Amino acid sequence: MRKTIVFKAVIAVAALLSPAAALAQQQINITKKDCRRAVSATPLANLAYKPGVGSRGRAVAPADLDGGGFKIELPEVFEFDITRDLNYFLGKPKADAEAAQAAANSAAKAQAAATSAETSAAAAESLSTQSDAYIAVEDAEAAVAAMQTERDALFTKFQEHPTSSRREAEYTAANTALTTAQASLASAQTSMTAGSYSSALTSASSAQSTVSAAEVTFTTSNTDGTAAAATASTAASSARSSADSADAAVKSAEKASYSDSASTSADTAAANAAVITAEQASLGAETIYAAAVAAYKADPDNTTKQAAVASASAAVTSANSYLSAAKTAASSGDASAAISGASSAVSAAAVVGYAESNDASTLRSTASTLVTTSGSTATAASEAASADTATTTTYKASAKISNMQYKVGTVRFNIKTGALFFNGKPMNNAMSSEVAAKCAELLNKGK
Repeated sequence: MRKTIVFKAVIAVAALLSPAAALAQQQINITKKDCRRAVSATPLANLAYKPGVGSRGRAVAPADLDGGGFKIELPEVFEFDITRDLNYFLGKPKADAEAAQAAANSAAKAQAAATSAETSAAAAESLSTQSDAYIAVEDAEAAVAAMQTERDALFTKFQEHPTSSRREAEYTAANTALTTAQASLASAQTSMTAGSYSSALTSASSAQSTVSAAEVTFTTSNTDGTAAAATASTAASSARSSADSADAAVKSAEKASYSDSASTSADTAAANAAVITAEQASLGAETIYAAAVAAYKADPDNTTKQAAVASASAAVTSANSYLSAAKTAASSGDASAAISGASSAVSAAAVVGYAESNDASTLRSTASTLVTTSGSTATAASEAASADTATTTTYKASAKISNMQYKVGTVRFNIKTGALFFNGKPMNNAMSSEVAAKCAELLNKGK
C-alpha cells in the first residue's frame, strides 16, 4: 500500500468565483515518487542563508561578529522594466559612429591648421624684423653720408681758421661721431648679410642715433618703404596673436578661423616687404635717370647721352608704375600680386643698369617663401572649416534618429516572499518550496 502525506493548500480561483464566495480548501496527495521528482527539481527552502544558523540548523556565530555595522533599509519590493533598444535597427549606432569619426577628423585638421598658423606667424615675424633692418640700414647709410658731409664742411672751416680752438673742437667732435657711426653701419651691414637681422637693426639704429646726437639732420628717401615696414610689423603682430588664439581655442571652428586670420596677416606682411624692394628699384631707376640727365647737360650734342636720358626716363616710368601696382596689391592683402609687381619693377629698372642688392633680393625671396607658407596655412584652415561643417552635418543626421526603446515588460520581485512576477504573471510558485520541504521530510524518514 502506498504511503502518502497530506497537507493543505489554498488555491485562489478569483476568476471563477464571485466576490462573495469563500476560498475553498483542498487536500493534495503526493507519492514518494512525486517527492523524488520535486526534491531533485526544486531547491529546499531550508538551504537559504539564515544569519546565525549553520547548514545543519545549529546556532553559529553570525558573519557580522561585532553585531554592529552600517545597515541599509531595503524596500520590500523591487520593480524594473525590461526594454529593447530599437535604434540599432534604424541605423543609429552607425550614424553615431560616423559623427564621432567626423568629430575626430575635424579636431585633427583644426590642430594641423593651428600648427601651420604658428609656422606662418613665426615666418611673418622674422620677415618683419628683416624688413625693419633693411630700412634701418638704408637710413643709417643716409645718416652716415650726412655726417660725413658735415665733418668735411667743419674740416674746411678748421683749415680756414687753424688757430681757432672752437673750429678744431667742432671738427674733432664731428670726426669722432662719423667714425662711431661708420663702425655701427659696418656692423649692421655685416649682420644683414649674415641674416642676423635683429643685430643689424640694433647696429643701424645706433648709427642713426650717433648722427642725431651730433645734431646733424639727414633725409631718407624710403618713404613708401618705411610705411610698408611699419605695416608689415603690425601684420606680423596680428599673425602672432591669431596663431596664439588658434592654439588656445577649443572649438574646431575657432581654430580654423584664427588660423585663417594668421594666414591673411602673414600675406599682408609679405606683400609690404615686396613693396620695399619695389621702391628700391624705383629709386635706383631715378638715380640712374638723374645721372643721365647730368651727363646730357654736360654734353647736349651727344645723341648717345640723349638716348640714355630717354631710356632712363622710360625705366623710371615703368618702375614707378609697378611700384604703384605693388602698393595697391599690398593694401588689399594680395601678396602674390605685390611680389609680382616688385619683380617687374626690378626688371624695368635693370634695363638701364639698376642692380638689385643682395639684401633687397633676399628680402623679396623671403617674402615669396612666406606667401607659400601662408598659403599652406590657408588651405589647412579651409580643410578644418570644412571638416567642422561635415561634423555638424553628421551629428544632425544622427540626431534625426530619435531614441526608441521598446518596453518588453515589467519585473516585480518581493525580497521577503521571493515572489517574482513578469507583467503581473508569476514567474515562480511559492507552494513549490513548501512541497519540496514536505517531500524532504518524508524521504529523510524513509516513509
